[in-house]
Amino acid sequence: MYKIIAILFLVLTPFFAQILIKLFELKRFGLLFTDLAFPLYAFEAFLMIKKFQIQGFLPIYFILLSLLTLILIFQITRKGQFFTYRRFIKLFWRIGFILTVISYLVLTIFIFISK
Repeated sequence: MYKIIAILFLVLTPFFAQILIKLFELKRFGLLFTDLAFPLYAFEAFLMIKKFQIQGFLPIYFILLSLLTLILIFQITRKGQFFTYRRFIKLFWRIGFILTVISYLVLTIFIFISK
């Protein structure tokens, strides 16, 4: 049953985020569905890790986010652009979404492979 829920989280989270954006008219604040789906996927991954007791996945995810932070800072400063927190947070949040979706997909595949 939990394996099916893991797949449903993967599919329904973007739809849920899009519904929230339209329902509360959050687009006027510049928010996209990715801005809401990023923390939702991270929370869902935490729930699945906790349920299936997968050791080592959460530290790897945090290491990937830390590396993403370092790479973004290096790229922004290397190009000679002025470092602004607003630009950094926006890039981190959007690329972090992609990284989180890929991590959640790998987690879901790992859940189906194990046991």
